[in-house]
Amino acid sequence: MKIIKINALSVLAFGLGFCCLMFCVRAVAAEPDSSIPSVIRAGFDFFQKQRPEQGVDAWKEGGLVGEEFKSTPHATYFRQAERTLGKYVSYEWVATKIVGRSSKILYLAINYERGAVYARFLVYRTEKDWVVQSMNFNTRPEALMPWLAFEEGQ
Repeated sequence: MKIIKINALSVLAFGLGFCCLMFCVRAVAAEPDSSIPSVIRAGFDFFQKQRPEQGVDAWKEGGLVGEEFKSTPHATYFRQAERTLGKYVSYEWVATKIVGRSSKILYLAINYERGAVYARFLVYRTEKDWVVQSMNFNTRPEALMPWLAFEEGQ
C-alpha cells in the first residue's frame, strides 16, 4: 500500500513538474516575437506583400530622420538581395541587447528562399511607442553581431 502511494505521488509530482516546464518553455518561446516593437513588425508586413520600399518607410516612421534613413538605399539593398537570395520568406528574432531603459538593439534574420540578410535595429522608446533610431543590414551575421566572430570553432 505504501509503495502504491509513493508511486502515485511520484507520478503526480512528475506530471505537475512537466506541465510547469511546458508552460515555461512556451512563455520563453513566445517572448522574442512579442518583444519585437510594432514598428519593426509593421515593416515586415510590407515585406510579406513584396513591397520592401514601404517596409523601410514603415521602419523610419516617427524615428530619427537623417541621411542614413533615406529609404532609397535600403530599398535598393533589399531589391538586390531578392535578386540574389530569392523571394522574402520570413523574419526571426536572433538576440536583443538592452542599452538602457529607453533603448535596445534587436538582431534579426531576414529569411529569403536561398539565404538570409541579418539586421540590427537600434530602437528608442518614446512616450507613445518604440521608434527606429538606426538600422544596419548585412549578409554576414558577424558583421552586425561581432561576438559571433569570436565563437569557438570558427
